[in-house]
Amino acid sequence: MLKNIFKTALRSFRKNLSISVINVLGLGVGLATCILLLLYIWDESSYDKHHDDLDNLYRVAINFPEGNSAASPAPMAFSIKSAFPEVLQSARLLKYPMLESMILNYEAGGELKVFNETNGYYVDSTFFDVLTYEFVSGNPKTALSENNTMVLSETLAVKIFGEQNPINEVITIGLPEGNFDYTVKGVFADSPKSHIRANFFLSIINSDIGNWVSSETSWPNNNMFHTYFRMQEGKTMVEMESKLQDFYQNKLEESASVGVALSLFLQPVRDIYLKSDLGYEIDTNGNYRNLFVFGSIGFFVLLIACINFMNLSTARSEKRAKEVGVRKVIGAAKSELVKQFMGESILMSIISLMLAFLLLQLLLPMFNNVAEKSLGLFDNPLLFPIILGLALLTGIMAGIYPAFYLSGFRPVAILKGIKGNGFAAISIRKGLVVFQFVISIALIAMAFIIQGQMNFLVDSNLGFDKEQQLILPLQSEEAMANFTVLKTQLENQQGIRVVSGGSSYPGLKVLQDWLLYPEGKTVDDVVDVYINRVSNDFFEVLDLEILAGRGYTEEFTENSRRLLINETAAKAYGFEVEEAIGKNLNMDWRGEVITWEIIGVVRDFHFESLHKNIKPLAFPYTGQPPFLVAKVDTDRIVEMISMVEQTWKSVNPATPFAYSFLDQDFMRNYESEKRTSTIILYFTFIAILISCIGLFGLAAFTAEQKTKEIGIRKVLGATTWNITTLVSKEFLVLVLVAILIAAPLGYFAAEKWLENFAYKIDLSIWVFVISGLVAVLIAYGTVSFQAVKAALANPVDSLKSE
Repeated sequence: MLKNIFKTALRSFRKNLSISVINVLGLGVGLATCILLLLYIWDESSYDKHHDDLDNLYRVAINFPEGNSAASPAPMAFSIKSAFPEVLQSARLLKYPMLESMILNYEAGGELKVFNETNGYYVDSTFFDVLTYEFVSGNPKTALSENNTMVLSETLAVKIFGEQNPINEVITIGLPEGNFDYTVKGVFADSPKSHIRANFFLSIINSDIGNWVSSETSWPNNNMFHTYFRMQEGKTMVEMESKLQDFYQNKLEESASVGVALSLFLQPVRDIYLKSDLGYEIDTNGNYRNLFVFGSIGFFVLLIACINFMNLSTARSEKRAKEVGVRKVIGAAKSELVKQFMGESILMSIISLMLAFLLLQLLLPMFNNVAEKSLGLFDNPLLFPIILGLALLTGIMAGIYPAFYLSGFRPVAILKGIKGNGFAAISIRKGLVVFQFVISIALIAMAFIIQGQMNFLVDSNLGFDKEQQLILPLQSEEAMANFTVLKTQLENQQGIRVVSGGSSYPGLKVLQDWLLYPEGKTVDDVVDVYINRVSNDFFEVLDLEILAGRGYTEEFTENSRRLLINETAAKAYGFEVEEAIGKNLNMDWRGEVITWEIIGVVRDFHFESLHKNIKPLAFPYTGQPPFLVAKVDTDRIVEMISMVEQTWKSVNPATPFAYSFLDQDFMRNYESEKRTSTIILYFTFIAILISCIGLFGLAAFTAEQKTKEIGIRKVLGATTWNITTLVSKEFLVLVLVAILIAAPLGYFAAEKWLENFAYKIDLSIWVFVISGLVAVLIAYGTVSFQAVKAALANPVDSLKSE
């Protein structure tokens, strides 16, 4: 039976070679697209799946009035461990505040190696009892049990030590407080995908920030510790969350907490990477909505390819009708014919899968570049059964309707030349063409809208000057101490207008916040204010407008107890801009009331991405900021960077030179959207391409069916335009119907996507009109090629007797 199906299928392929090639090409591109997106979704869904007892691992997050935070207070971890027997183990993770990277120094054989490394975190000794990391060397149970110990990733260990065993080797960490020696006690494997993309971990009990960590006993303040815990099996998250909430509220009351309504909630570790987008995340997470979007695109692209197969199979039904009639007359059952046609479809799908694999070898490097991944087709053997199943499912989806349609012909009617369900088949075929273009037009509209939003993000007035702002991170004690010297020397260099510094700058996370209330009010009137400590000239270098009051000058010191606030902060306190000057704000700090005088109000600017509304922000003074910002006024950037580096090395010889530009740093907030935009754009093109492949085949078939009619019309004087219109108008009407259906669907999808942004473009009906016109032009170009070809044919040839 299988042999017969195979032979008949090959015969059918050879007999209808052009249609078969179109079908294989369409299904191949559709399968390649679907597999590409499957690889991406599989990779994104594999984060944090390596942890033992995963279903019982949670992170504690805090709900603030201005938004949720992924971090919690320092005492949270071990307090809940002591109070609740259900909590089997807990641990904290801390990112060094206001430090994007750390300097690692290693001396071997008299040679000092210096490394500037990101993604280093302080953790408790119990961290590896909560989260699972496979250790290549060392013992995870005891690796961080001693003070000033550290563990490295396998890649970093090789980078620093080569083939040498790193255990018990000493690395000196350069921090703003000075240099501190850490002993390597372990190396962990790189392989697990985690929302914590760490290069190294440091023991949180140490000689640099250890005393500060130990002194952090406040419950309402300094929510910058990520708290993880392992819960006893059999306990539910809802039940535990309720207990922890009551416990947290009691702690806030005991500490005479200020009047900000705080609450906590739990996040399953398995969901953090794809479903968490809180303030103070450890790193940029994925987005499950994007996976839904990409999965839908993959499904619909493959569905479009299957629709092409159905349409072309039913369109050439008259050519196979006599075959069906003869086979039924000689005894073939309907079930045998269904198997035959389904077999042909599945065989074509398998051939298309081979084409898809060839296309994937070409497309994967480009896709990896766009998606910033390192996906491999043969990386995961578990995917192969899924891919094969996908190919079989594609064959079944594509072939099931043609199989039952073709096998349902009545032999007597066929052999008499009576056409069967022609109207029904044509109606279904038209409906499928409309469905194809509904998807294509909606994707075109989404591509326009996403690109429009990306342009809006780039071109929006952010309230500050982001162009040609050079950022130098001051990561070491040496660099921070020499800030004033470096600032003076750089300002004397040609091409640099003004230099300043801050603990943050627009686009970089503001890691500190204070709970401040106006003088004469109580702690019940506090406002949660973000804090950016800045030096003099900060407002000048970023061209921030001071609406009232003044900025900082040389006479200010760390103890000045003065600050500037933004407009949003003034409104939060009920101050008019002018009347805010001279007002005092109080902060309760460890039993002491600290008073700050407002000396200026700054016009609101976007210090965070346009995903978020502008929040209250204050600017106390600092003479040693961790970041230097220099306004560059030159087109000779390469020469200028070289000059800055020379100046840096003369001032900070022991600290590595590193730099970035503010506009690039700010745009990193939109990396996910940029990737999404590019991927959707590419696959929109593919969806249109597959739709056009099918339309091309249908147009060719239609032109073939109308060969004699076209010949007669040409003999009677019809022009090429008349013939082209005759063949094209049916398809163009279908595309116009698709536009009417696609517009509301695309509008709904665009609105849902734009919900992620606090500031966004306005949706316009013209986007959908233009998308529809693009689809009409593409469809007309595809169909008219066949129409013109038919119109230019010699009518004598078309009118010859068969």
